Amino acid sequence: MKNFELNKIFIFAAVINLLLSCGYQPILNKDKQDFSVSKFNLEGNKRIAGLLKNNLISTKKALNVIELNIKSEKKTAVSNKSQSGKVLTYSVTLTFEVTASGNENILFNKVYTKSQNYSAADVHSDTLNNEKKVVESLIESIASELQIELNSIF
Repeated sequence: MKNFELNKIFIFAAVINLLLSCGYQPILNKDKQDFSVSKFNLEGNKRIAGLLKNNLISTKKALNVIELNIKSEKKTAVSNKSQSGKVLTYSVTLTFEVTASGNENILFNKVYTKSQNYSAADVHSDTLNNEKKVVESLIESIASELQIELNSIF
């Protein structure tokens, strides 16, 4: 009986030790980032391009200095109408064409497109708030994808 309890304690301690020392490190960490963005060139819809710029994690001291060109576009369309013609849902699509260059060489070029629906409210300001929340959510998603892509390059 004592051996069984000792084995149980030993297995429990081993499992806890393995779980605590797994070595997990987040991907989107400033300490692990080996690049810094020296300049942002924003084209198209500068408001949403600026929001993307603000969502990117940047460090000041890094070995690799890059320049990001961001061309952005936002399209809003009616997604669903009732039989009487009242708009029920809208669809917003964000498109970002991102080019990263360093030392006059193009390192990375990719187009990110995300789309999401949002409901129309009775009050127009509520509809605009719904659109704003959806746009911010899509930009955060694209920013994290872009950050992962850039971290994988460097």
